[in-house]
Amino acid sequence: MPQLDTYMYFSQVFWLLIIFITFYILILNNILPKISRVLKLRRKHINIGHGSLMVNEYQGVRSKMSLRLESSLKNTTNLINNARNSSSVWLDTSIQEASQKRLLQLHESYLKSVSELKGQSILINKIINQKSSHTIPKKSRVKKKKLLD
Repeated sequence: MPQLDTYMYFSQVFWLLIIFITFYILILNNILPKISRVLKLRRKHINIGHGSLMVNEYQGVRSKMSLRLESSLKNTTNLINNARNSSSVWLDTSIQEASQKRLLQLHESYLKSVSELKGQSILINKIINQKSSHTIPKKSRVKKKKLLD
């Protein structure tokens, strides 16, 4: 890997220093003087007496912002309450519809299964009765033959 090659360390460090030094010079010569001018102008405006204008503007902006925040808070709470109420109504109706449909299906399947089980139990009882009626006479015949012998 070229990053781990020891012969490449010098060139990597060299280009790193070149890039950082260039970036530092750009910030030092272009960006910092602009920021310092703005800060000096602010200090002059505050010291000259424009501070009262700034305070008045600040208070005006703050009062407008608080009014807008209060109105947006009221609107938001109304929207949330409306959404909650409508969603709870929708949920209740959908649950009722689903439960009615599901309960109807369950009731029908229950009745089918009970009727099938009842029919099967009747058939089993008939078969048992038929077999038992056929077997009892045979046993009684066998017992009678034994007794006679």
